[in-house]
Amino acid sequence: MRVLLINPPYRSQIVRRYVCSYNAPNFLFPPLELMYLSSQARLVDGCEVKLMDCIAERTSPDETVRQALEYGPDIVVSIMAIEYFDNDVEFLGRLRRELPDALIGSFGHLPSNYSEETMTATGTDFVLVGEPDLAFRALLERYASGGEVGGDGVALLNADGFTPAEFQRSPELDELPFADQSAIDHSLYGEPFFGHPYTTFQSTRGCPFPCSYCVRSFGRKCVMASPEHVVSEVSAAVEQHGIKYFRFMDDTFTASRRRVLEICEGLRKLDKPISWSCLSRPNTIDGEIAEALRSAGCRRVYVGIESGSQKVLDYLKRGYELEKVMDNLRQVRASGLEMVGWFIVGSPVETPEDFEMSLRLARELKLEFIAVSTLVPYPNTELYDLEKDNIDFSLLPYVCQFKDQAGTERESEFYRRYVLRPSYFVGKLGHLARHPAETVRASRDFLSYVVASRRDSKRKDLL
Repeated sequence: MRVLLINPPYRSQIVRRYVCSYNAPNFLFPPLELMYLSSQARLVDGCEVKLMDCIAERTSPDETVRQALEYGPDIVVSIMAIEYFDNDVEFLGRLRRELPDALIGSFGHLPSNYSEETMTATGTDFVLVGEPDLAFRALLERYASGGEVGGDGVALLNADGFTPAEFQRSPELDELPFADQSAIDHSLYGEPFFGHPYTTFQSTRGCPFPCSYCVRSFGRKCVMASPEHVVSEVSAAVEQHGIKYFRFMDDTFTASRRRVLEICEGLRKLDKPISWSCLSRPNTIDGEIAEALRSAGCRRVYVGIESGSQKVLDYLKRGYELEKVMDNLRQVRASGLEMVGWFIVGSPVETPEDFEMSLRLARELKLEFIAVSTLVPYPNTELYDLEKDNIDFSLLPYVCQFKDQAGTERESEFYRRYVLRPSYFVGKLGHLARHPAETVRASRDFLSYVVASRRDSKRKDLL
């Protein structure tokens, strides 16, 4: 039995994850969900698996199809993007026509919520609904034994009609195998001013916080791997694949204070030259946590600040008072960690005054970098249900945006007014000295972004 896992081709460099998809001119992450599926496939007797990352390998649709035909898979599974759903539907439809005898399926946020529509549009056979790992392995085992491939977490569409499936979650992350690091070329991935070889890990799935706009990693219920499991996975990648740089992709790596301190202690004991980054929230990080992260090799922390306006934060249901977390942010900024601030603009309640408050906050904190995005009311979120009368949504062609697009220009304006300042460039002279080529490339990509954003108001992420 041959299994083919595909991160589909696209005309530019993008990142596909279950929770989101975005334009990525300055960085690229490995297709982590597919790497976890590759590990599941290797546990099934008689299963041969191949992972094609067409984004990292810059493989054209024609070349992808040629390689798929040459491989001759029995089963194909593709991750599908949110923002680039139209592209992925078209590609899977073509793959269906070229591989008429293969069993073809997909997973992702939109396929999980629109399983029948996805299979109808692509002509494919199944969708892994929710967290795909265990459902995928069970499907492979049933296929290998000649049984019906449907079951828990597997929606089907065939001559007998549509068979829905319940949204699946994995009960214990410690019971899952490590992501298959052997499936990728680590030199093809990285983030700004990090080196190679590079990879990513995910030690938590789900997010317990109340934000109304988030597509969480498989849901609100937070399932965490033990500190021992996390350190073991990192250690295996370091020892077996020479990994020196990585990011934890957890929605909030610092969600559990005790756990993150134990992970950091374990990483320190590895006594290896590692450099990594993670994601956090203002109310889950402070000076003590920042120092623990830094001493364990963490170099950069991405903090979801989102807005300098309490009114906007309350609308987004961030769950904290900005005034009470400002000291946390200042402690992190003073810790020696690079601090990247995420901001969201364009919410229906945001006024020009609220926008200015966010810009002032970013300047006050003297953030190393910023990442700004326009608020999108994604389906199956609380925000979508709250604002559905004010949303233009279509699955095919994919459209998901507020009817009032007055705030869409604020994203590029935020970048311009924060980055295009003499004080900001002076602060980046150290990066220029240490990483001259990357600094020039990042600056070029940023200027291209600014020019493009004046013509195109679609959501883009710079970092």
